[in-house]
Amino acid sequence: MIYAGVDIGGTNIKIGLIDSERELIVADLSIKTRADRPHGEILEDIVSSLRKLCASADVDYHSVAGIGLGIPGIVDQHTGTVSYCANLGWRDIPVTHLVEVISGKHAEAANDANCAAWGEYKFGCCKGMRNVILITLGTGVGSGIILDGKLFGGIATAGGEAGHMIIVKDSLQCNCGLRGCWERYASATALVEQTKQAIEAHPYSVLADVAAKSGKVTARTAFAALEKGDEVAKQVVDNYIDYIVTGLINLGNIFHPNAFVIGGGVSNEGAPLIDPIEDKLNAGLIASAHNPRVRVLQAALGNKAGMMGAAALAMQNQMS
Repeated sequence: MIYAGVDIGGTNIKIGLIDSERELIVADLSIKTRADRPHGEILEDIVSSLRKLCASADVDYHSVAGIGLGIPGIVDQHTGTVSYCANLGWRDIPVTHLVEVISGKHAEAANDANCAAWGEYKFGCCKGMRNVILITLGTGVGSGIILDGKLFGGIATAGGEAGHMIIVKDSLQCNCGLRGCWERYASATALVEQTKQAIEAHPYSVLADVAAKSGKVTARTAFAALEKGDEVAKQVVDNYIDYIVTGLINLGNIFHPNAFVIGGGVSNEGAPLIDPIEDKLNAGLIASAHNPRVRVLQAALGNKAGMMGAAALAMQNQMS
């Protein structure tokens, strides 16, 4: 059967058709969100684009069994209501009801990080594992927690926001209003900020030279300078990894999962990021000496994870 997966972002919306039997994407496209529009207009655009995608892929729209939507905010999966989504300015929007009315299809909605976690669990790098935590290192730090093969959400599926654990008391202000949140230290945004501070302190370093030649500082800058053997860059990367590991140890001591999956743009660094995280994590876990090693894996589905996970939730919830 064919299901539609929709990953709604503040800038772009990814829409895909997923074959549930072959576990692959039949076709996909991306449209601009234009987040300043009313929510109804955005949802109409999604369904209209889905119809066009079906036509271009030679898929009968009527054969699409359901639609899953991943949304960057607090989503009550039981009611399909978006309680709050800052990127879109949505508050108390009954998304699944509206999409069902517009599309004539069964719809499910969930937080985008939960969808990404579910996508990796069903189709990606941790398929077959029962306890997995996905961490996305992007503008912020997103997380999706799977326990005993089920998504953990807490009351009204509002839980699982690991990015807002406090790891440094009374320190950097987070956009959420708290101070010292994990995402203020471990996000890609934080890495850029840390890199800029190191360049300011060491203006004649290789790190500063790499940034100057590229014309900007990105989350890749410190890793690029590290590849050239720069000690300043090494300090930046080591400190950044330590911040990531601090949060993972907290989660690991609570849940001790089969694996942590690292996604988001920073995860593209691969082994120079993933390997030291796994070593430092297992060295810090209380139970590590008496239990199997907790693996740290690079996400396999890239920016398709949310879209595929949203479709997988629609598959599961319609069949259950």
